[in-house]
Amino acid sequence: MSPAIRSLMLFTGLALCMVGSGSGCAHLIESRAINAFAKNLEAQNLDGLKVVTSEDFNKRALRTATALEDLKILRIPDGKTLIVDVEQVSDEKKRVTVQVGEDKKEVFYELTRDDSGKWVIDDIYLKQKKKGIEAYKSVTEQMDLLLTVREFLDAWGHGDREQVLSITTPKLRTALEELPPSFLAQVTRKVTQGKTASGKFRPTASLDEKVAVVKLPRQSGETVITMELRKGKWQVADIAIACKDEEEKLPSVMNLAHAVNRCVAFLAAYQLEDKDQLSALCEQDFYQGSLSFADLKQAKLPEPQLPDHELQVRLRGNRADFTLRSEAEFVQIDMQRGADITSESTPQYVVSDVTIYEIESRQEKRLSALFTAQGMLEVFIHALSQRKLDEIKHCSTHDFSSRVWDKMSEATVPSMPLESFDSLNVKYVSATFQGALTKIEVSQGDRPFTYLLREERGKFLVDDVQWKVSGVPESVKSTLEILIPIQDFAAGITLGRNPEQQQQALDLIQGNSSSDFNRMVWSQTKFVPNSGMSADSFLQAPVRSMAIGEKEVIVNFGDQRYGAKVLMRREYDRFIVDDVVLIAGPEESERLALRQSLRSQMANGNVKPPQTIVQASYQSPPDRKVEQALHESPAKAESLYPNSSNPPRLLDPEVGHEQPDPFDDIR
Repeated sequence: MSPAIRSLMLFTGLALCMVGSGSGCAHLIESRAINAFAKNLEAQNLDGLKVVTSEDFNKRALRTATALEDLKILRIPDGKTLIVDVEQVSDEKKRVTVQVGEDKKEVFYELTRDDSGKWVIDDIYLKQKKKGIEAYKSVTEQMDLLLTVREFLDAWGHGDREQVLSITTPKLRTALEELPPSFLAQVTRKVTQGKTASGKFRPTASLDEKVAVVKLPRQSGETVITMELRKGKWQVADIAIACKDEEEKLPSVMNLAHAVNRCVAFLAAYQLEDKDQLSALCEQDFYQGSLSFADLKQAKLPEPQLPDHELQVRLRGNRADFTLRSEAEFVQIDMQRGADITSESTPQYVVSDVTIYEIESRQEKRLSALFTAQGMLEVFIHALSQRKLDEIKHCSTHDFSSRVWDKMSEATVPSMPLESFDSLNVKYVSATFQGALTKIEVSQGDRPFTYLLREERGKFLVDDVQWKVSGVPESVKSTLEILIPIQDFAAGITLGRNPEQQQQALDLIQGNSSSDFNRMVWSQTKFVPNSGMSADSFLQAPVRSMAIGEKEVIVNFGDQRYGAKVLMRREYDRFIVDDVVLIAGPEESERLALRQSLRSQMANGNVKPPQTIVQASYQSPPDRKVEQALHESPAKAESLYPNSSNPPRLLDPEVGHEQPDPFDDIR
């Protein structure tokens, strides 16, 4: 075709456009740009799309090889286009309103000139309706967001540490880069795994001006990615996994990272024994009640960077539960989230307790139990060595106090066989944890003891002490519970020597005697007859043995030359004195059954009240030890007597012969 003919045809076309009334000719330049974009999009020609779009559109919406897949997600309308309006925004920019397809869907195109002066697509706005509200969303912004999500998944699925961190906001990056490397890798795996069976990228997104929330379906639930637009670039601000599976659920990666960092800081402070730092990282009840006074070397925790432990974390409301596993143990660290000062505040998690489970021994050690129990035990041991009842009660459980310590006084506690606890030379041997019960084995003055502590009212209190003493129960609580009524009975006999204290003496004796003993003897008199045959002196001999049955107890004091045998009956949920056999020698004539003897003496009128005040031997008791009495030769036997300068008082021969020993049948 000759140049002349070509010029003529062009002139004719222009003339027709000028004369014609159709908008197609009026908006030829805009139509060409829009149609070129539509044709390349339909042909899935990425290179062609880059030619007919602006540099900014290329960088933000077409920067990856998967851009065409994501453009499909946006569902840009296709079909015949009709330009409805063109707004000349500036010499370099136009806004074109287009109706597309049979439904005449409205789309806005923004056009701009490229470097050559050609008009190209700079952005597209699609009408979207959500919850009854219509809005136009930028394709460039949506594509930029979707491509950023893809880049995020690729970086977290296959990238190195710097790639993982580079796509996050500064706040999230700061939290993540402090994590132990092994745990950061664990988090990225958890977030990127669990894709749907099809493996297709099918996100849904909601955008505000600076914030977007993208949801990606998983095999179970969905991954929720919160993103922020910073300096024109989308960055990941937080990630959550929403699902019913508790193992897979993750409320917030940001909160998770802060909790883990606080946990790691706690482990580091614990390793360094930095108690100022521990105070800031722990609940005050836990710190003040356990760690502040503890020797932290007694319980080793994992190293801060967790080279030997796998870390698992669950966020539950304001709680963070940590499990650190190794071949030998798993350690549970409980943390609580404090109240946020502002919505922008960094979550402050504090440690509320730590539990160590030893796999081989199946031992469970709670630090609050170990250190609180240990601290309480130290106070108890010191108080017991000084016989300070108020302090002893403060460190004891309600059961221990009500059964033992509440029934003692400053006057009666010296009569108890507690000399073994005088030593403050205590060495801790081991600790065993059984839920609310903690057993601490010690060597105290070269004697082995096991202290049992129970959790009560939020504290670990001493509930009992186990000792190894021949002839008596292993339990100190059981031993003292039996001895208390005997010694109170003896105290009543001692008080009965004072003619001015007869009613008080009888009250004390009757309160610790059986109903039969009271009926036969104590309720028949207004004074302690014959000063109770000085039974208190015989009851000061060392405890030799105890035989405990369901309804009765037999307690032997001293040996066959000097001592007593006490029969106790269970009445009103406690054991009380039913009879006492006084022993002044190995022969039957040197033994006397107190109940029958006093009853016979009262029946025969051979009783009398005390005439003068006799110093009560009970007020200044000799040293008493709970031990197996040695059967020594007569030459050495005096050392077993309460008063070694005076041999034991002989019993009345007639009474000794007349009254049978009620214990003959059980001897």
